[in-house]
This record gives sequence, structure tokens and C-alpha cells, in this order.
Amino acid sequence: MALFLTFSMYGIYGMYADGGEQPIPGALILLIFALLFVVGYEFFNSRFVRRTTSVVVAFLVAFCLTILIMALVKFIYMAYDGSFFDIGWEIFIITVAFCLIISVLVLKYFENF
Repeated sequence: MALFLTFSMYGIYGMYADGGEQPIPGALILLIFALLFVVGYEFFNSRFVRRTTSVVVAFLVAFCLTILIMALVKFIYMAYDGSFFDIGWEIFIITVAFCLIISVLVLKYFENF
């Protein structure tokens, strides 16, 4: 999970460094968001009593997962063209350590969910 978060952070950095260029076409981003929203809505509809709560939570989860998928695709592009290796191994190790701490905290938080 820490490597997943690290690669996502580098992907977000890559999207920011390229001036906000999206690594995936807009129609495909909307399709990914729609699929994640429908799956999230059905999942959270069984967990929450109110439908409005499940709609809002599904929207937020779908939005965050869509950004993470875009970041991972951007990281793959960065690793393919070699721009990932310009960052340096020390910053990579610091990022992995930071994401390891975050992943443990997130897993402990959602342990009883």
C-alpha cells in the first residue's frame, strides 16, 4: 500500500509539473468515474440508512479513486520515459517512508469498518 501511495504521489507531481496535462482522455476519465460511482453507491447504499449519505460518500470515493488512477497512469508514463529517475533515490526513500506511515494509519482507522 505504501508503494501504491508513493507511485500515486509521483503521478500527481508529474501531472502538476506538466501544467495539469491529463494522462487519460477526458471521456475515459468520465467513464472511470461513472463506473466507480455506481459501484460505490451500491456498496455504500447497503451500509448507510440514508440514500443522500451514500450518494455523497460514493461521489467522494469515486472522485478520489479517479484521481489516483490518473496519477498511477501518469507515473507509468513517467517511468517509461525516464523522467521519474530525475527525482533521486533519497527523495524516493523519504516518500516511501512517509507513505508507509500514512498507510498504517489508514489501515488502523478502517480496521473496524
